[in-house]
Amino acid sequence: MCDVMFFIRKWAASALCLAGLFASPTWAHLMPAQQGTLNVVGDAVFAVLALPASLVPQADTDGDGQLSDTELRAQATAIQQRVTDGLHLFNAAHTPQAEDGVVVLVNLLADPGAAHFLALLKFKFRAVPTALSLDTDLFGTSAAEQQLTLKVSRGDVTEAAVLRPGHTTHRFFRTPLQVFADYVATGVEHIVLGADHVLFLVTIIVAGAGWRYWLAVLTSFTLAHSITLTLGLLGWVTVNPAVVEPLIAASIVLMAGLNLANGVKRHAQARSTTWQAAVVFACGLLHGLGFASAMADMGLHGSYQLASLLGFNLGIELGQALCLVAVLAVLRAAGLLARTLPTRLQQAAARAATANAFPPQPHRTWPAGVVGQQVPALASLLALVVGSYWVLTRLG
Repeated sequence: MCDVMFFIRKWAASALCLAGLFASPTWAHLMPAQQGTLNVVGDAVFAVLALPASLVPQADTDGDGQLSDTELRAQATAIQQRVTDGLHLFNAAHTPQAEDGVVVLVNLLADPGAAHFLALLKFKFRAVPTALSLDTDLFGTSAAEQQLTLKVSRGDVTEAAVLRPGHTTHRFFRTPLQVFADYVATGVEHIVLGADHVLFLVTIIVAGAGWRYWLAVLTSFTLAHSITLTLGLLGWVTVNPAVVEPLIAASIVLMAGLNLANGVKRHAQARSTTWQAAVVFACGLLHGLGFASAMADMGLHGSYQLASLLGFNLGIELGQALCLVAVLAVLRAAGLLARTLPTRLQQAAARAATANAFPPQPHRTWPAGVVGQQVPALASLLALVVGSYWVLTRLG
């Protein structure tokens, strides 16, 4: 009798969820693992999620990496608790009335022959959610299970999001201005938190000095990566990250090597700003493909593609400006520190700096003194070593 009631509740719940998800053709065994759909209907949200069996290892009693219908029924309470604990929806209006969506229905379906199961949920809000927010930790143990791709619909509006352990929250149905601001922040993060992009920027910043030089090379870099980033996000150009990432590291090695080579050839003709900007432009095309690869899962906002693209590029530009300010601040602090050295040490360091300094160049006006003369060579040498290590590790 219990089994009969279980199946009645199971298929009644399934029918209810399907009614809310009729716009989506993918469900049951047709839904790929690590994907899900959410459909907002009035003050309710219906969800179907294809979740990994490794999410609840204690339920896999036969150890085959799958959850059968029998195993689901035996551990239904524990599995439902894990799912509801790992997925939270919020009315993102940020008003006193905003509240967590209350789960009023949860059901589970086995996916025969697959290492995942389906969770069917209904969330009930006190009022119609104006801008839905989501937070989740429903990730499996293997590398392939470390993300959850969601498609969320409300009427004719559809958005997609990819959640990972390092990015567990997302806000849907934002205004164009909110989308723009979010992508600006994302662009800044990609620069400031991207060690390879930061190191590349350092190599081009220390290769010259003066606002005209910095404006030229940073603008060249921005223009180049904007081209390939746009082409990549629009799907017009596709490059395997396994190829792009080593090339990005190689671009660091190239710029650092050129800096050091120009410093060794003290009597050689100095490189012009135009020549430097051209090399940076070529490297920037590679970095744009790297940005596109990193943004591939997040993608452009479905309804506001232009706003998201412009916002991300502006964020990249702001991140570059922050890097420039940081480098100049470090130089300033180091210069002040150098002035506190005893006179004899200053003289000895000055002689060493003169012997190793880069030759005078039209676009280089680094401040005179120990630190100003040595920084380009030291920074380039560090970039050469680190960049070479990254090339080798990324090649596997």
